[in-house]
Amino acid sequence: MAGVRRIVYPDAEESIAALFTGDRLARLETLGEFAVHCGHTADPVDFLARMGEAHAVLLGWGLPVEALRAARHLEIVSFVGMGVANFVDLDEAARLGITVTNTPSAAESVAEHVMALMLAAARHVARHDREVRAGEWPFDPSFDLRGKTLGMIGFGRIAAAVAPLAKAFGMRIIAWTRRPSDARAAEHGITFADLDTVLGESDVLSLHLVLSPETEGLIGAEDLRKTKPGLVLINTARAEVMDEAAMIALLRSGRIGAAGLDVFTQEPLPAGHPLTELDNVVLTPHSAYNTPEATIAMLDMAIGNVEAFYAGNPMNVVTRSAG
Repeated sequence: MAGVRRIVYPDAEESIAALFTGDRLARLETLGEFAVHCGHTADPVDFLARMGEAHAVLLGWGLPVEALRAARHLEIVSFVGMGVANFVDLDEAARLGITVTNTPSAAESVAEHVMALMLAAARHVARHDREVRAGEWPFDPSFDLRGKTLGMIGFGRIAAAVAPLAKAFGMRIIAWTRRPSDARAAEHGITFADLDTVLGESDVLSLHLVLSPETEGLIGAEDLRKTKPGLVLINTARAEVMDEAAMIALLRSGRIGAAGLDVFTQEPLPAGHPLTELDNVVLTPHSAYNTPEATIAMLDMAIGNVEAFYAGNPMNVVTRSAG
């Protein structure tokens, strides 16, 4: 039908597709025709067939750049998640005049996962579990979080949600951000410092940077060598902001004592990846955001992003059409 706005979710998990009922479905149908397809596909032809003549796309995973270029009517991509730069070519979307939004509504869920990884890495939980199951009884000590310094690289919504949890464990918090201010520091009870200070004083270092041309590779091999021996490193942000190979080498040598990682340069991790062979690493499958509560909040925000776009007041925009 000519003139009908089409909204498509081309790559939904079945559990996500089942949430399009009641008020959620009514909101989308108020905007236009809505269709949802289940399952991931990286094939541009298949993806484009699912999109059809969509004006708006709700996106759960990757949008092949070939499909992005061929989508003649596409106006907005509303990503159901935060790290959209890994899944959509933002430069190409901007060139094509397509608005891209994300859903920064899972901060508390990710913050809890940060603390889970921090505790698991500091207390050797995963390795001790494996050893006890194998009939061993390890006696190597772990360390308390109480009294330790938590350094955060980046201080957005997730880092701000981590701060009170870490303070409840009695940790001192320092952070590097491109937008430090005395008011923000006082609000969250933390101290902003330069990058070298955060690297050098942290007992636990947690990464909280979005991926962008400015942050890609920001933490290099030399930066990692500035950290304290025995550092616990946590990354729930993006693997590409740090030199992964250098991190692996320092974990192998014990210079970095332990790591809790939810993100990787290759996802899923291939069989035999060096990280899977290290006993001082706790690995989770890019799942820090993946709770029912966070999923519902992100989905509702993704729909809200489409509503706001067509109301003329775009929100949560990552890149936006100049028009």
